Amino acid sequence: MIATAIGSTVTTNNEDNKIKYETPEDHASLDKDDFMKLFVTQLQYQDPMKPMESAEMASQVAQFNMVDLMYKSNEAMERLVQADEARTGLSAVNLIGHKVQYEGNTILVSDSGVEPFGVILEEPASSSEIVIRDSSGNVVRSLDTNGFATGRHTVEWDGKDDNGNLVAPGSYSFTVAAADPEGNDVEIKSWTTGMVSGVAQEEKGMPKVEIKDGPSIKLNDIWKVS
Repeated sequence: MIATAIGSTVTTNNEDNKIKYETPEDHASLDKDDFMKLFVTQLQYQDPMKPMESAEMASQVAQFNMVDLMYKSNEAMERLVQADEARTGLSAVNLIGHKVQYEGNTILVSDSGVEPFGVILEEPASSSEIVIRDSSGNVVRSLDTNGFATGRHTVEWDGKDDNGNLVAPGSYSFTVAAADPEGNDVEIKSWTTGMVSGVAQEEKGMPKVEIKDGPSIKLNDIWKVS
């Protein structure tokens, strides 16, 4: 086969079968159309006094069939992934109107009370403090929880501020500071509860679940549905 490479352009010396690459990165791979053009060009430019051996021809055809099969397999896999994503998106619609627990630091307060929230620790903390703020960032309550053991915990808050008055319904946030017996900071994850108000299908990947008065989260970020 006669082929020349100049800069980032590859050509087969035949205008009809020319293969061009706009960038060096494109030069790194060939698709099945490129493979066929190279194969045809090889037949055109082979020595007529020394034609390709039948074994070599069979090998070339087998390679082409292999490339074609790989492309078809990839296309089939892509269709399966798209179908699975569509099914996942439809199943996520069933979550609308349900309460879910996920990683976050929002606290929802309604007339019926405070939605569950809490913390997760990978190591115990001997002391800890939780600060609750309103939507404007003002501190409404500080809770001294006297530390946590390793694991997942629910924080108890009666919905009252530091003066003992019930806070107004709405969205609040909380931060946690914890330390071990030596006074070193302990890493803590926070979790909360929210109501699913909608589902947004992403172009690729898992759909996102919209939380009422809260963020949009990925479907696989949900820990519990109630």
